[in-house]
Amino acid sequence: MSSLFLATLIFVSVNTLSASAEKLRCFVDICIDPSSVKLSKSNFPGAPSYPVRIILGTQKFSDQKMRAQMEVNCKQREFRTVRISEDGENWSNFDPRWTLVDRDSFLSRLVDYTCKLAIE
Repeated sequence: MSSLFLATLIFVSVNTLSASAEKLRCFVDICIDPSSVKLSKSNFPGAPSYPVRIILGTQKFSDQKMRAQMEVNCKQREFRTVRISEDGENWSNFDPRWTLVDRDSFLSRLVDYTCKLAIE
Protein backbone atom coordinates (compact mmCIF):
# COMPACT_ATOMS: atom_id res chain seq x y z
CA MET A 1 0.00 0.00 0.00
CA SER A 2 2.74 2.47 0.95
CA SER A 3 4.78 1.69 -2.20
CA LEU A 4 1.73 2.49 -4.37
CA PHE A 5 1.30 5.80 -2.54
CA LEU A 6 5.02 6.59 -2.98
CA ALA A 7 4.89 5.77 -6.71
CA THR A 8 1.83 8.02 -7.13
CA LEU A 9 3.55 10.84 -5.23
CA ILE A 10 6.68 10.58 -7.41
CA PHE A 11 4.56 10.53 -10.59
CA VAL A 12 2.63 13.64 -9.52
CA SER A 13 5.86 15.44 -8.50
CA VAL A 14 7.56 14.68 -11.83
CA ASN A 15 4.51 15.87 -13.77
CA THR A 16 4.34 19.08 -11.72
CA LEU A 17 8.05 19.77 -12.32
CA SER A 18 7.76 19.23 -16.07
CA ALA A 19 4.67 21.46 -16.22
CA SER A 20 6.46 24.34 -14.49
CA ALA A 21 9.55 23.82 -16.67
CA GLU A 22 7.32 24.24 -19.74
CA LYS A 23 5.88 27.51 -18.43
CA LEU A 24 8.58 29.61 -20.07
CA ARG A 25 10.27 28.63 -23.34
CA CYS A 26 13.29 30.65 -24.47
CA PHE A 27 14.48 31.24 -28.02
CA VAL A 28 17.67 33.26 -28.47
CA ASP A 29 17.01 36.18 -26.07
CA ILE A 30 13.19 35.99 -26.15
CA CYS A 31 11.22 33.93 -23.63
CA ILE A 32 7.51 33.25 -24.03
CA ASP A 33 4.87 31.78 -21.77
CA PRO A 34 2.93 29.24 -23.91
CA SER A 35 -0.29 30.15 -22.10
CA SER A 36 -0.01 33.70 -23.48
CA VAL A 37 -0.38 32.56 -27.09
CA LYS A 38 -3.76 33.48 -28.54
CA LEU A 39 -5.33 33.42 -31.98
CA SER A 40 -6.80 36.86 -32.59
CA LYS A 41 -7.46 39.57 -35.12
CA SER A 42 -4.71 42.16 -34.94
CA ASN A 43 -5.67 45.78 -34.32
CA PHE A 44 -2.33 47.10 -35.58
CA PRO A 45 -1.66 48.48 -39.08
CA GLY A 46 -0.79 46.12 -41.90
CA ALA A 47 -2.29 43.00 -40.31
CA PRO A 48 -3.40 40.12 -42.52
CA SER A 49 -7.13 39.68 -43.11
CA TYR A 50 -7.10 36.44 -41.10
CA PRO A 51 -6.28 36.01 -37.37
CA VAL A 52 -2.64 35.93 -36.28
CA ARG A 53 -1.04 34.41 -33.20
CA ILE A 54 -0.36 36.99 -30.51
CA ILE A 55 2.31 36.22 -27.91
CA LEU A 56 3.78 37.98 -24.90
CA GLY A 57 7.55 37.78 -24.64
CA THR A 58 10.14 38.82 -22.07
CA GLN A 59 13.87 39.35 -22.35
CA LYS A 60 15.79 36.25 -21.34
CA PHE A 61 18.45 38.03 -19.30
CA SER A 62 16.41 40.78 -17.66
CA ASP A 63 14.43 40.94 -14.42
CA GLN A 64 11.35 39.99 -16.51
CA LYS A 65 9.88 43.52 -16.42
CA MET A 66 10.55 44.12 -20.11
CA ARG A 67 7.58 42.67 -21.99
CA ALA A 68 6.72 42.71 -25.65
CA GLN A 69 3.51 41.90 -27.49
CA MET A 70 4.41 40.09 -30.70
CA GLU A 71 2.44 38.69 -33.60
CA VAL A 72 3.16 35.67 -35.76
CA ASN A 73 1.62 35.19 -39.19
CA CYS A 74 1.93 31.42 -39.53
CA LYS A 75 0.69 31.31 -43.13
CA GLN A 76 3.49 33.54 -44.40
CA ARG A 77 6.04 32.78 -41.63
CA GLU A 78 6.17 36.44 -40.64
CA PHE A 79 6.94 37.89 -37.22
CA ARG A 80 6.68 41.36 -35.71
CA THR A 81 6.81 43.15 -32.38
CA VAL A 82 3.95 45.61 -32.03
CA ARG A 83 4.16 46.93 -28.46
CA ILE A 84 6.86 47.15 -25.78
CA SER A 85 6.48 47.66 -22.04
CA GLU A 86 9.69 48.38 -20.16
CA ASP A 87 8.05 48.53 -16.74
CA GLY A 88 5.55 45.72 -17.29
CA GLU A 89 2.63 48.17 -17.31
CA ASN A 90 2.85 51.14 -19.69
CA TRP A 91 2.88 50.05 -23.33
CA SER A 92 4.42 51.99 -26.21
CA ASN A 93 3.95 51.20 -29.89
CA PHE A 94 6.79 49.62 -31.81
CA ASP A 95 7.55 49.77 -35.53
CA PRO A 96 4.87 47.32 -36.76
CA ARG A 97 6.69 46.00 -39.83
CA TRP A 98 6.65 42.28 -40.53
CA THR A 99 9.87 40.26 -40.84
CA LEU A 100 9.88 37.17 -43.01
CA VAL A 101 11.32 34.30 -40.95
CA ASP A 102 13.17 31.73 -43.03
CA ARG A 103 14.52 28.40 -41.80
CA ASP A 104 17.99 29.83 -41.15
CA SER A 105 16.75 32.79 -39.11
CA PHE A 106 17.36 32.92 -35.36
CA LEU A 107 13.58 33.44 -34.95
CA SER A 108 12.75 30.23 -36.81
CA ARG A 109 12.41 28.00 -33.72
CA LEU A 110 10.23 30.59 -31.97
CA VAL A 111 7.90 30.83 -34.98
CA ASP A 112 7.77 27.02 -35.37
CA TYR A 113 6.99 26.53 -31.67
CA THR A 114 4.34 29.28 -31.61
CA CYS A 115 2.62 28.03 -34.76
CA LYS A 116 2.53 24.40 -33.55
CA LEU A 117 1.00 25.22 -30.15
CA ALA A 118 -2.57 24.09 -29.71
CA ILE A 119 -4.88 27.07 -29.24
CA GLU A 120 -7.77 26.50 -26.85
